[in-house]
Amino acid sequence: MENSNSRDWTALDYDVLGVILNKMVSLYDYLQFNLVCKSWYFLALRHKHERSIITSKVTQLPMLIVPSKDGLEKQHCLYDLTRNVVRPVDFKFCFNKRCCGSSFGWLIMRDETLGIVLFNPFSGTVIYLPPVATYDDIEWIPGHIIKAILTKDPSLYPNDYMVVAIFGTYKRLCLIRANDKTWTYYYPTPNIPFNDINICGDTLYATEYYLNVWKVEVENSEDESSSICISVKMVHTIEMGHLVTSYITESSKGELLVVLRILDSGEEQFETVDFEVYKLIHENEDEMRRAVEVKSLDGDAIFIGDSQSICVSTKEFPGCLPNRIYFTDNRYVNLVVGKLDGTQDLGTFNFENGSFEDQYIADPAQKNLPSPIWIIPTICSKDLDYLDHPNYMLQRFGWMIKINL
Repeated sequence: MENSNSRDWTALDYDVLGVILNKMVSLYDYLQFNLVCKSWYFLALRHKHERSIITSKVTQLPMLIVPSKDGLEKQHCLYDLTRNVVRPVDFKFCFNKRCCGSSFGWLIMRDETLGIVLFNPFSGTVIYLPPVATYDDIEWIPGHIIKAILTKDPSLYPNDYMVVAIFGTYKRLCLIRANDKTWTYYYPTPNIPFNDINICGDTLYATEYYLNVWKVEVENSEDESSSICISVKMVHTIEMGHLVTSYITESSKGELLVVLRILDSGEEQFETVDFEVYKLIHENEDEMRRAVEVKSLDGDAIFIGDSQSICVSTKEFPGCLPNRIYFTDNRYVNLVVGKLDGTQDLGTFNFENGSFEDQYIADPAQKNLPSPIWIIPTICSKDLDYLDHPNYMLQRFGWMIKINL
């Protein structure tokens, strides 16, 4: 029998290698594939457009954007939780801008004029959007845009994405489509103070505090204008006796999950003390769902914070621990009540035994800088040319591997 060490892996049939590439989930593994040998490298180049689509459809493992050790506003680092390392990266944005979301590898930021900026730090692409209305600043607070997400990657769908945001004192919904000139607002009566928003499958969902969950529908107006209107339908409701903030996401199996982050009011800030996770089961023909508390994440890991809430299968990402909730600081809650003196509330929750674990440990001296935020490494259309230089792409993501072809 031929020794596997003596096989010429560079001579593998291109069709076989193509199947391997199509089944390769991790972007990191794909970039390493580029560096094995010249024949694999040229095959990967021909496959790069398919890879950009695969990367957008299969959730990648996020990395954490953190400030540099010296705290300079224009210098940043990426924390790789699978290797427990922090590496500097060349991101061209300032930490003094309010970052109100991260989605599909893009940062959603508010500039000094209250306009919204979409910024892809991996490609350097910037998209400017109009400001969210403030009604003579009645709606304005320091956390004016509380959270925002994208429904699709603007790099792949430049004319078919939306930005959906929670804004203002009353935590209302607004959205803007690609190429729109103004935002569309939703003003329910009585008010619904939304807490999280997410796109699960092709459906938008929003949560209040506790287990109140809404399906968000966007439709064209009945008149002949190009405007749209927003409506919501409740799919689950229950209130709980303790202080919680809620997040909604989709498991790797396509199940709708609500994560409750239970908080305790300390002297300096609210602190996370526990988590509960519920699966929303669709049983009837109507929109209502039944909530079932789960005791295991079935090998998944959940990432929550100011970024879009995501859930990944750890089977695809060695080094990412299963049945964990990775969380970053809940800055908005402390901002509203003026509790900003404590250290940043971030870490890892072991869902199997209910314990907290340290991953990235923030420098207490940087507590006044914006909180770290999760971001998904992506290959967008502008990045496709950079795949001609896989070493460069690895360095863009902080993966410092050097192999000369």
